Amino acid sequence: MAHSDHTSKLDFFELRNVSKSRLTRVRKALDGGLGKALGGFYKKISAVPKLAGFFRDSSHMDSARNLQASHWMKAFTDGLDADYFERANRIGLTHARIGLEPQWYVGGYAAILGSLVDHMVASGPWRFIPGRRALAEDIKLLLNVAMLDMEIAISTYTQKNEQDVRMVVDSLGRALAGLAEGDLTVSAEGLPGEFAAVEKDFGAAVMSLRSALTTVADGMSSIDSSSQEIRSASDDLARRTEQQAASLEEATAAIHDVTAEVQDTARTIDDASKLITSADSETAQGSAVVAEAVEAMSQIEASSGKIGEIIAMIDGIAFQTNLLALNAGVEAARAGDAGKGFAVVASEVRALALRSAEAANDIKALINNSSQHVSRGATLVRDTGTAFGNVSERVAALKQAINGISQLAESQAHKLADVNASVSDMDRMTQQNAAMAEECTAAARSLASQTAEGAKAVGSFRLGNRGEGALQEVRAAA
Repeated sequence: MAHSDHTSKLDFFELRNVSKSRLTRVRKALDGGLGKALGGFYKKISAVPKLAGFFRDSSHMDSARNLQASHWMKAFTDGLDADYFERANRIGLTHARIGLEPQWYVGGYAAILGSLVDHMVASGPWRFIPGRRALAEDIKLLLNVAMLDMEIAISTYTQKNEQDVRMVVDSLGRALAGLAEGDLTVSAEGLPGEFAAVEKDFGAAVMSLRSALTTVADGMSSIDSSSQEIRSASDDLARRTEQQAASLEEATAAIHDVTAEVQDTARTIDDASKLITSADSETAQGSAVVAEAVEAMSQIEASSGKIGEIIAMIDGIAFQTNLLALNAGVEAARAGDAGKGFAVVASEVRALALRSAEAANDIKALINNSSQHVSRGATLVRDTGTAFGNVSERVAALKQAINGISQLAESQAHKLADVNASVSDMDRMTQQNAAMAEECTAAARSLASQTAEGAKAVGSFRLGNRGEGALQEVRAAA
């Protein structure tokens, strides 16, 4: 409680400026009468079972009595300070906690005050006043009536508050019970004026909840439809991905086979290139042999020409020898008998010269034939050399072409290997996509299941006319 509240209370009860001497005078009166007054009060409590039930035993009751005495004595010793208000508040909270009704508390104070009045009138200066007992009884009567009146007012006020609180609790209880059953059309109407804010806030909360669930109900059907579409699309995607994976697997196998065949072709072409290289080398060697043969034929042809010249010279010698033998025979004839022997020799020489001339002519004819054959052979050898040259050129061109084909085949083999690797990667990624598609399908099915559960949960609420249409769709989806 704030200090300003303390001051206002003290002012209203005209206790703010109470002198210390007055407090001391009352405290002295309490010294002699408070113990007796509290003893009588707690004895009276012990006689009422409802009140005695607030205490565990006599020691508990003695402790409460001592605390009450200490509270009163400190009030008139230290004054009505902040500690006093703190103690009084704790006492009030204790009464509220244990459920002590105002009538017992106020009635108890009336009994204690009555006893203290008797003590103060009997022990103070008033003890010599005639009629003091009647005065004490009158004061007690006044206090008791005032306390009774105060108790009735406090009890009535408290009962009214309790009725209002009970009305609020009952109304909110019914509304909360309706909420627990899913009825969002409930309201807490007719609450007392001081609880109007509670009624307004509760209505706003229910309206917000109803609006939120109506929005959820409106969206649940769309979510269900979307989840169905997602699930269908995921199923189609998974099926197409599986088909694509199978096709890629077949393509991978086919490309692998083609790659192997191209590699085999490249090896075959490489072997052919080696054979062509060997043939080109052998053709070059053949061309060299033909060139040597042409050279040899040329030398033979030249030798044949020289032999012809020699034969012509022999033929000339034979002709001259024949002339000489003829002249010798003429001279031998002229010599007569003396020249007969020389004539015989000349005749033999002439015969030899004729045979030499015939032989030379035969050799010349043979040489001419040989020269013709050699010339023809040289021509053939030259033609063969030309053919070998052409073959060598063709072999070189073929070698170049095969080398080009080999390079292309090797390049194609590398490219096909790259394609094979790429297709393998695509196949692996497609397999991964297929797995992801399966996961998406499972997630979509889970979403559809959870949407159905959410729809079932939302469908259990009653939202009024505004949300009834959406709820029908939600219940249908559930």
